[in-house]
This record gives sequence, C-alpha cells and structure tokens, in this order.
Amino acid sequence: MKNKIDFDSEVEIQTSCTHKEYIGCKGIVVGISEEDGVIYGYGVVINGKETVSYFDKDDLKPTGKQFKREDFY
Repeated sequence: MKNKIDFDSEVEIQTSCTHKEYIGCKGIVVGISEEDGVIYGYGVVINGKETVSYFDKDDLKPTGKQFKREDFY
C-alpha cells in the first residue's frame, strides 16, 4: 500500500493521470478522500491555479517539500 500524503505537501502529477494537461505540474494537497482507512485520492491546488482539482492516489508523487498551513491562509 502506498503511504498517505500529508496535507500541505507538494506533489507532482504523474503520467498515469487522465487529465493530460496536468502531467508534470506541481501542486499542494489540500484535501484527502479517505474512508475506513482507505485512501481514494487527493484534492490538489495546482501551482498558478485558484481551484482544487481531484486526483487519484496513484497519479501523485510527493516531492518531499512540506509547507505549513499558514503559508496559504
């Protein structure tokens, strides 16, 4: 099982993503779709965008960069 990506983590969109225009883009995790311990996907704000987009858990790769909530609010 893939590890859970934390809120406010930077991620990169992988080639498996069905939304081809986002492949290679980076963004910040602002939501997690999870039920009964099963992670389905993540809400991500893509750099330069103002809306949240949903991505399957396998479409994201953490960059290792972690932000703080106050960096955004």
